[in-house]
Amino acid sequence: MKDFFSEEAAGMKITVSNVSAWGCSDYFVRSMDVRIDNHEFVLFIEIPKLRIEAHYNVDGKLLVVPIKGDGNIEINITDVRATADLMGVVFEKDAQNHLRFDKFDLDIKVGGGMARVENLFNGDKVLLGMINDVVNKNFDMLLKELLPIIQRQLAAVFKEAANAIVERFTYEQLFP
Repeated sequence: MKDFFSEEAAGMKITVSNVSAWGCSDYFVRSMDVRIDNHEFVLFIEIPKLRIEAHYNVDGKLLVVPIKGDGNIEINITDVRATADLMGVVFEKDAQNHLRFDKFDLDIKVGGGMARVENLFNGDKVLLGMINDVVNKNFDMLLKELLPIIQRQLAAVFKEAANAIVERFTYEQLFP
């Protein structure tokens, strides 16, 4: 399966794949700002609870400690607030006007959360327990580092989904 993300920075390579999420369908749009003249759509979305499971692979050093692992990670997040900013362009196809989104920016804020990582340090349960404790006590800091990567990947996925929806309709059908 395609990697959700694969990043290398500060001497550590992290790859995340096989991502599954629950709770996304419980979202609600708090408000929406539509600017038809320039085809911009800004949505303010809230998701009360989000559970994510994925496969990870990490190899590198954190400070001077070698970290290597390949396994599952489970993340539970609460109070997700997102702003999605979509910019569209109108183009002609088969002599009809259509809308396509060329830009999809996503800004995510999270109220809280916790994570559980498996199979770090060759399965050493003591070290793994310590790492999970440190991760959860510093969840905000961890999320601050990972959120830009996650936002970029989710924006690409959502842009593709948004375009799959609007491509079936003419511009006039969408905005009579």
